[in-house]
Amino acid sequence: MAPMNALSRRHFLGAASAAGGAVTLSSGTAAPAPSSQETNDESARREGRIVVASMSAPQSLDPGLSTDTETQRILRQIFEPLLGIEPDTGAVAALLATNWQISDDELTYTFTLRNDVAFHDGSELTAEVVAANIERTGRLDYLYGFGNISRSTALAFPTVFGGFIGSDACVLESVEAADSRTVVITLSEPVAFLLQAMTLPAFGIASAAVLTDSDPGLVSRTPVGTGPYRFVPTEDQDTMLETNSDYWGSLNGPDEVVVRPLPKSFDRLRELNRGEVDVYDGITADSLRSLLQAGRLILQRDPFSVLYLGFNMAHPVMADDDVRQAAALAINRQALVEDYFLDGTRPAYQFTPPAMGVHSDAAEPYSYDLAEAQEMLQDSDYDGEPLTFYYPIATTRNYLPRPEHVFASIAADLTAAGFTIVPKPVRWDDGYIDQLMGDGDRAMHLLGRSGGFRSPHAFLGRLFGQVSREFNYTNEELSELLRDARAETEEEPRTELYREAAEVIAEDLPALPLAYPISGLALGPRVADYPMSPVLNERFNEIVLNEQQ
Repeated sequence: MAPMNALSRRHFLGAASAAGGAVTLSSGTAAPAPSSQETNDESARREGRIVVASMSAPQSLDPGLSTDTETQRILRQIFEPLLGIEPDTGAVAALLATNWQISDDELTYTFTLRNDVAFHDGSELTAEVVAANIERTGRLDYLYGFGNISRSTALAFPTVFGGFIGSDACVLESVEAADSRTVVITLSEPVAFLLQAMTLPAFGIASAAVLTDSDPGLVSRTPVGTGPYRFVPTEDQDTMLETNSDYWGSLNGPDEVVVRPLPKSFDRLRELNRGEVDVYDGITADSLRSLLQAGRLILQRDPFSVLYLGFNMAHPVMADDDVRQAAALAINRQALVEDYFLDGTRPAYQFTPPAMGVHSDAAEPYSYDLAEAQEMLQDSDYDGEPLTFYYPIATTRNYLPRPEHVFASIAADLTAAGFTIVPKPVRWDDGYIDQLMGDGDRAMHLLGRSGGFRSPHAFLGRLFGQVSREFNYTNEELSELLRDARAETEEEPRTELYREAAEVIAEDLPALPLAYPISGLALGPRVADYPMSPVLNERFNEIVLNEQQ
């Protein structure tokens, strides 16, 4: 994985303009200036604390349930998995495990734990606790009830191991503590990307005190890990994290971090300019000029996500191959990218970013051709029935920075081809994903995926490796290809399997890839540097602060 680059590393062009004039009260009288004591108190409060403006509040803080990057960003500060990620190369690195060995048949993984690691509650990290965590993650379907956890996107454990523990598809044979410092994972068949997958926040290790079958939600309500920050409950949507003074590793970052959900890009920009936040994530193309003019340090992440248009193949209209192909041909992806995404974003014609190296030249790209789309739709059985199209509003996602604009562009393209589109806007925080998956009348929707680990399976396996209510799509040939790719230990044949899978997906067209978006963030004057990562492996203890401003 290439190191992150800066969009701009220019020094400030000048002092940023302050919010105009004196603050006034509602009566019109000037507000009294703060006393020197109040100013000192505020400075003391701010010193060593930063505020990160995020795109949404975290969902469940149970690591095994995490599916979105905003939640995972928080989890990485509290919980730690066995393995981490080397920031400069993207390679697997030691974290709670200092070393590991793999058997010749690649079925047995032996991890040696770091010594003298304590959880936030003071309890000791042991192999028994690690084994209990992994087993628990494999039983989440039992603990929470399959009907509950299957409503959303695929979870990490079944994506990696083929299914939950006890299912015929699960390839995890056992996870055991050989002694207090040694964990042994045994598989029934190889998982080629297992080490990379074990860096996921979903495999973060929690204290044994919160692992109770009778109350599975305790992990989320009382998150206790080994990470550099402790969770501090608040009465609002802010997530408060304070330094874990007993942390085994480096504590060079801020003493406290507040992660503040501000779904709208304008609100994040405003609060950055007011000095109320120090890190503005989720830059949009329309805010970039203002940031550059203010001399902000702007950092970008390498593209490691995909935006797509999903089709509900259980819908009577969208079940028609010709209708889906007509929709695919109608969308001008190049214009979409140029109009609404940051420079460096590329149109997507397959579901794996180019860095994965598994693109298939044989997969149908469905390049923009309005005339062909119109002709194909006219020759189909579609009679102009209204088609419900879900899209999120009042939000920013790293794969979808301006959802309302992106929807309007796609809807206009589809309408020009002859489709009758019925917009269905849903606020992200009102359960956008659950609502679209629960609506049997849904025809299309906008969504995306970020790769959680460096393998094509992070995209293809998670999206299409299991039957889900998102696409209502299954293809046994595709399932077999993905299973074979998971077990293939040699790179070249594994790459060919993923290319064949891409060809099947393109032929069946359960969804249309749209873009590989660039995402980025801007830093306020109190932050000198921020540990960028395309998978948001961004540990706050590695943030570098400037001297007090």
